[in-house]
Amino acid sequence: MPKVKVPRKSTIVDMTAMCDVSFLLLTFFILTAKFRPDQSVVIDMPSSRSMIKVEDAIYISVDKEGKAYLSTNMGATRYDAITNMVEKYGDKYPNLKGITEEQKKQFALVDMLGTPVEDLPRVLSMSGNDYNNYKKNMPGIPMDSVHNQLGDWVMAARYANPKMRIAIKGDKFTNIQAVQRVIAVLKEKDVYRFNLITSLSGPSEAKAEE
Repeated sequence: MPKVKVPRKSTIVDMTAMCDVSFLLLTFFILTAKFRPDQSVVIDMPSSRSMIKVEDAIYISVDKEGKAYLSTNMGATRYDAITNMVEKYGDKYPNLKGITEEQKKQFALVDMLGTPVEDLPRVLSMSGNDYNNYKKNMPGIPMDSVHNQLGDWVMAARYANPKMRIAIKGDKFTNIQAVQRVIAVLKEKDVYRFNLITSLSGPSEAKAEE
């Protein structure tokens, strides 16, 4: 008895639609992606294996020279913070009252603050090249017991956004006394809950210790 021949069918799958979707997705991600901004101050953080990830926060960075800087990824918080600081220090430093709305909006785009409050009008009036050169050697925010501007900036940002966490990023080569001073500044403002940011050590990703 002869064998029954099973008719062969084509196994070709039309991938045209799949390719179109893939290129549309690729185009979407390319157009919506944001480049990571250049760091004004490089902080070489110590490593740990903690699994807590800190995103929306007020970051206090301490470089290897012990200078303190403040940053946050919320532009609206930066705008409200400088408004609060102008109100607090306006009588002591009358030049602060000359800061315009445009300069406040410009400050909301600043990636990292490392300037004494009385010098803000001069810094905000700098041109692009002058400001880029200034960022390479910022003096840091005063945080001594006489001029505790760092604590005032933290409180100004917290008044703007009370739900934001506070995180400390200390360079692993800095004097531990500088980080201890930052912690003391927070305690002076009755802030007892904060995170210590560290870099990756082991199989986990960018973490923080609380």
